[in-house]
Amino acid sequence: MKHLQRLAWILCLSLFSMPLLAQSCNDSVLASTPSDRFRAHADGTVTDTRTRLTWMRCAQGMSWQGGGCGGVAAQYEWTEATQAVRRLNGNGGYAGHSDWRLPTREELASLVENRCIDPAINSEIFPATPPSGFWSATRDKDHERGAWLVYFLHGKGYVGNIQQEWKLRLVRDAR
Repeated sequence: MKHLQRLAWILCLSLFSMPLLAQSCNDSVLASTPSDRFRAHADGTVTDTRTRLTWMRCAQGMSWQGGGCGGVAAQYEWTEATQAVRRLNGNGGYAGHSDWRLPTREELASLVENRCIDPAINSEIFPATPPSGFWSATRDKDHERGAWLVYFLHGKGYVGNIQQEWKLRLVRDAR
């Protein structure tokens, strides 16, 4: 019994001593992606009224569950990412549409919330976004094995090796 009490005490101490990881935003700076710029849909998608693009609110591998994203975001090499999009569309798509695609570098960067970090995205519109890199469809013209990604920890763009694994957020043209 004493052993179980000691184990419970150690578990409690370790949980309370862990750093709390949470998005940090500077509220004194004007939002670059204010929530009123987006029109949310009940099917887990959102339309950006400025860019006229419709986005999946959850990263691939996660699912829309009544106002939030559940599950774990999948990771893909760049070629696997393009195949995953083809499979999704070929299997009926998502939210009644089968024209989903990887966003361009510029489209993906349009989601960066400049006043926030960890993740640098509007977390009301895109809940539970991992502070990780997300692939774009844009290949790097200077590197045969490079493609652009946006790293949502801080919102910067980088060229990644197409054999690296990163996350996906899919988009479609709103009609």
